[in-house]
Amino acid sequence: MKRLVIDTETTGLSPRFHKTLTVGLLLIDVEKTHLNILDQNHIFIKHDHYNASPGAMSVNKIDLIQHNQIAIPPTKACNQINEFIEKNILQETPLIGHNISFDKNFLSSLFGQADTLSKFHHEHEDTMWMWRNLQKNDLVPKGRSNLETVAGHFGIDYERAHDALADCQITAQIYHEMIKF
Repeated sequence: MKRLVIDTETTGLSPRFHKTLTVGLLLIDVEKTHLNILDQNHIFIKHDHYNASPGAMSVNKIDLIQHNQIAIPPTKACNQINEFIEKNILQETPLIGHNISFDKNFLSSLFGQADTLSKFHHEHEDTMWMWRNLQKNDLVPKGRSNLETVAGHFGIDYERAHDALADCQITAQIYHEMIKF
């Protein structure tokens, strides 16, 4: 089954005040028996003003000077996202993410900034909520549900985390492990 894994890196926690810096898109074909990466894109977004939270920037380790050298304006970024969706015929493909509401809220803000309609499908699955349901059923250890903890439980390399595309790859592997339950 096809799924589109999404992740964002941002300048903070509030889509009202902070900006989306990068968007990772990872198209996967996943079943209990396999996980195949079909396509991917990593988009860097340039803004006139960032309102960057020191805490967020310390986590994602994005150097805004270097970032601005390769980043594109929000309108072009949104067009690239929509082109990826159209090229791969993903308008009806569910999204996957870890704490996906965070990413969807930032993407909604980004598309609003660009005055562009998103072609993302509304249906989604959240690996954080899947993990919490597994915890409720005593299938995995109780405790934290962040990406690092969940990846560690499944023995998934977390070293490149806090890069949007790397987080998509980690989330895809987690999702693959979870659908085996």
